[in-house]
Amino acid sequence: MDDMMAMPMVLGRRHVSAIIQTEGATLPGVSAPGVDALVNFGLSEPGKRHIPVIAAGQQNEGRDITKYQNWLPFFRGMMTRANGLLPSPPEPWPLERRFEDKLVQLVEDCESVSILLLGPYTSFVRYYPRLQEKVDRIVIMGLMIGDESAGKGRLSFNCEYDLAACEVAMVLLKQKPAFFVDVPRLPDCRGKVTPPPPHCYTPNLAMVAGDETSEGLVKKGLPGRLRKALLNDYDCSSLLNPDNSSKLKCSSQSTWEPTANVAAGGSGILLWDQTAALFFLQPDDFALFYPADNPATGGKHYEPIVIDGSHEKTVDHLRARWTELSNQSIQAR
Repeated sequence: MDDMMAMPMVLGRRHVSAIIQTEGATLPGVSAPGVDALVNFGLSEPGKRHIPVIAAGQQNEGRDITKYQNWLPFFRGMMTRANGLLPSPPEPWPLERRFEDKLVQLVEDCESVSILLLGPYTSFVRYYPRLQEKVDRIVIMGLMIGDESAGKGRLSFNCEYDLAACEVAMVLLKQKPAFFVDVPRLPDCRGKVTPPPPHCYTPNLAMVAGDETSEGLVKKGLPGRLRKALLNDYDCSSLLNPDNSSKLKCSSQSTWEPTANVAAGGSGILLWDQTAALFFLQPDDFALFYPADNPATGGKHYEPIVIDGSHEKTVDHLRARWTELSNQSIQAR
């Protein structure tokens, strides 16, 4: 759901040539219609440009996902429905078998191309060689292989899910400026702490619904469409509990709001893709990360610059900027 929450920010500030759906937290053929329903319904007013959504990568529905069984099927089911924005799954789209050719055509008139990579590398390793000459920078959510600043042997989901493609990408990424971005991993924010402490880098309800200091997402255009996707009344109990073994309540907030997030649980869900998108738009708010206890392992990825030494102030700033920039997508073209 964090990728869906990242898209409007970029759509409001950049010319987006395409949104590429790749197997990972979603399956491209079944998630592409939901993404299209979100971004292009919100942009369907006269004079606004249709954003191409491409079902790329591979789609292996028989893949062993036992390691992710406690959350992945639920999130895939919700993304298929655009987080409850759609009452039932739409007809899956066929995969674009030669999506590299389509991308080349879509950026034909662009002098330069920037890539924001929020999913596994499966599609990237196919299209990047075709676009390489035009690419000026690549912003990536997660860690490169060999970045042990956040823990020895740790891999981001986007790398671990398709490790073979990730390994190929690490070689390709040496050829152009690539910026890996992550959120601070604080010791007391690890696991499923509910509610998470206020300094944890989690989403919160106020950034969407508003509070006494902010109206949250406006209720029209693309931000209004995103607001509806995040706050609708869809009952997802059957997706969360397909065997009726649990009585946990499930709603559209269960995919992203910490106190309602019954799958990942509390601090188990962070501002991952939102933070990468913020770096994409405002890199000066970030710096290379060097862990205080072992700075020699640092310098491989970027994290938000901590404001006045306070993680609580910093995450509040990130949330406020997310709301502000998402609302600017009302003018997206």
